[in-house]
This record gives sequence, C-alpha cells and structure tokens, in this order.
Amino acid sequence: MSRPTTLSARAAQRLAAGPLDPVTLMCDVCKVERLQADAAERMSVALLSSHPEFVRLPSGHWALAAIPATPAGASALVDLDRRDDRSEGVPAGSLREVNFAVVDVETTGTSPVAGDRITEIAIAHVRGGEVVDVYAQLVNPQRPIPPYITQLTQISWEMVRDQPTFRDIAPTVVDRLAGQVFTAHNAAFDWRFVGHELDRSIGHVLAGPKLCTVRLARVLLPALPRKSLDHVTRYFGIEIAARHRAEGDAVATAQALVRMLRIAEDEGVRSWPALERLLSAPTAKRRLTASDRRRRAFPLPASEDYIA
Repeated sequence: MSRPTTLSARAAQRLAAGPLDPVTLMCDVCKVERLQADAAERMSVALLSSHPEFVRLPSGHWALAAIPATPAGASALVDLDRRDDRSEGVPAGSLREVNFAVVDVETTGTSPVAGDRITEIAIAHVRGGEVVDVYAQLVNPQRPIPPYITQLTQISWEMVRDQPTFRDIAPTVVDRLAGQVFTAHNAAFDWRFVGHELDRSIGHVLAGPKLCTVRLARVLLPALPRKSLDHVTRYFGIEIAARHRAEGDAVATAQALVRMLRIAEDEGVRSWPALERLLSAPTAKRRLTASDRRRRAFPLPASEDYIA
C-alpha cells in the first residue's frame, strides 16, 4: 500500500479506522510524540476545517464525512437530473425553489471547543434567485475579544458588551435556519460555530442540508486560481460592503451564490439532488468547457441589484 503524500491524506487514512481526538490525530499526522491540547486543536482546525471530507463531532473528535461515491469515469455534468434519490431533509423541486440561508459569523477565535464564541452573525436568505432579506446581529460573547480579532473585524468589547448573548438570539437563529440549506463560504467553520452555540445555549442540534460556496466555486469556476471570498466576489464584480463583518460577508456570499446557481443551471444542473451529485464528484476529473473559458473572459455582469 502506498503511503499518503499530504497531511490531509494522512489524516484521511488515519480516520478511516474511526474518529480521533485532535491530539492523537495531529501526533499521528505530523509524526510527533507529544502536542499540547490547544496546539493540536489549532492545527487540526487549520488543516481539516476547509476540507468537506472531514467533520467535527460534538465530542470534539474528528471523523470522515460520508460522501457519496461517483462511478469511475462518470462525467460530473451528465444525467445529473435523471435520478430522484432525495433523502429526508433534502429540498425538492428546482434550484430556484430551494431556500438558502447564507450564514457568516465573526468570532473571538477559531475553535468553539476551545472556548471561542460568536461576536456577530448574519443570515441572508436567497429565494428564487434573489437575496430577499438579511438578518444581522452583534453578540456579546461573554469573554474578551483578542486585540488581533478586533483589528481584523473592527468589533471591540465596547461594541458588544451591551448586546444580546447568543442564548438570547438562539430562537431567532433557529427560526431563520429552519427549512433552509445552510450555506457559507467555508461552511464547515460557520456550521461548527453556530452548531456549538445552539447546542450550548438551548440544547438545539443543528441539522439539515448544507452547502459550501468554496466547494461550489471549485466545481463551477475551475479557471479561477483561488476560491477565497475576495477572489470569487472580485471575479463577479461584487463589492463587499464591509469585509470581515458578518453582514457584509454574508450578503456578498449570497450574491456570489446567485451567480453560481445561474451557472449551474446553464450547465444543466437544475435541482438540489443534481447539485449534490455534482459537488460529490471529484473536481479534478472535470475538464474546462467552452463555457468555462467564456466565463473566464466575460464573467456575469454585476450591474444588477440582487437584493429584492
């Protein structure tokens, strides 16, 4: 058996035998004998959180996600709407009938398990190809905000100390996520924080379908060298009103989602099950099409108002 050549590949091989805590996993992956818990936590989040094949369990352990297999040699864009294998909680109907809740959170750090908390949350609803409403709220994290976080987000303790705690807004968050596809740019990060806060504050377990717009961009914009929010929005000519603030990033992500869903429909992907199958296919096997090359030269116009 050949040895994995990347750290993420080593992690996947190690987790194939079952979930592991961050310390054990990072010691095995990095080939070291000992790691402090907080260091292992930061390393595991940095290494695994951007890869959809890894999931973080409520216990804090890492595990492999269950990703549907794609037959060898199958095209990612052929016969995607032919089957109707919806599972419970998966939206039915065309993509334009699916409700998306585009989420962005600002936090005190990178790990809710290590005690980091949400300082701001925004949820932008996308329906029928439009951004129809936006909810945004500063949150008292009930812990100090590190100076480097304040420098990045411009959110200070003075701004949040008189704001509601997450427990106060949890019912509103649950209501705004109900019946929606949880969507975010690097969805694993936002899902992990929102799920942890809901469980901690009101015992609510976050569940349902989710969509990562980073992964969507990897599949639909293969000619774009980098898939960060800055690069994706710049490609579409979308202006971010306030970078590293929840509302600005959520609205920009929602606008990018609208554009990418249009591209998916143009490619023949017209339902949620079809989109899931497209995203589960290995992106490396999808070759650039003539449409990809045209989009690289002429991205969709940004002159329209996508907020209804």
